[in-house]
Amino acid sequence: MKNETITFTARDLNRSPAKVFSAVRSYGKAKIRTRSGETFVIEPDSEAQNKEKPSDLPDFENRWNQLWEMGLGEVSQDEQEKYDQIIAGER
Repeated sequence: MKNETITFTARDLNRSPAKVFSAVRSYGKAKIRTRSGETFVIEPDSEAQNKEKPSDLPDFENRWNQLWEMGLGEVSQDEQEKYDQIIAGER
């Protein structure tokens, strides 16, 4: 099924791009036919698929634990009401 190609119209690409991209993922590529008869091929970029995700992301869980230990976790009901009033311009 990976070697088959499915054909869409330019209108399909304009009105339902998710459907076209889903077919590209399923079939490996898709043809787009214009009103003038031209045909274009859409296929996934193999370079982009092979890229690794960045590994230098911050350790969010560790940072959240640090904030929690400093007392910046949950907000009391009184504090929440105070913040709500400030946001609403009542204070």
